Amino acid sequence: MASKPNLIKRIWLVFILGTISATGPLSIDLYLPALPEMTKNLQTQASLVQLSLSACLLGLAVGQLISGPLSDKYGRKKPLMLGFLIFGMVSLLIAASHSVYFLIALRFIQGLAGASGQVLSRAIASDLFSGPLLTKFYAMLSAVNGIFPVISPIIGGYIIKYVEWQGVFILLAIIGFLVTIAIWMGVGETLPLANRITGSLLIQLLKCLSF
Repeated sequence: MASKPNLIKRIWLVFILGTISATGPLSIDLYLPALPEMTKNLQTQASLVQLSLSACLLGLAVGQLISGPLSDKYGRKKPLMLGFLIFGMVSLLIAASHSVYFLIALRFIQGLAGASGQVLSRAIASDLFSGPLLTKFYAMLSAVNGIFPVISPIIGGYIIKYVEWQGVFILLAIIGFLVTIAIWMGVGETLPLANRITGSLLIQLLKCLSF
């Protein structure tokens, strides 16, 4: 286990890991107020636009199964940075999308990439803490996570009030890139090489799927 961080470092970790773990769900709650405008702008049926919500949820679910084995083999930091870099890039592609089918496919990928934050934020915490300290940290992390579902639709509503629906995904792209930089600069690797799994990644993924 990595050395326990001091108080200031813990506060930073609560903030950054809370943001990391909430970014995936944020990509759902933030754009809900934009659904009617997206339906009109893309000249499609509301049911198809709503399917992009299901695609993102599916991506989040599948991504959680993949992120764990990846981080156990390659460490926490690199998969996390890669996930949020992809999240940011895909968010920009969604903002530029003119096809509802392209939107649905990209939303699945966005959920897939955003899922890394939900899994690896807790993995990093478990690498750094144990016992009552880990329980306390999880509680603080949950408190930070609980804020986002409340404020996200409000923020999304204000964005739609002043700009078009693409503004929601541009904001998500900015968040994705900023989180990538924050991980790179402010989050160290917490899983030593000696503790990483060896062997086939495919086998590890199949183990997760078979639970």
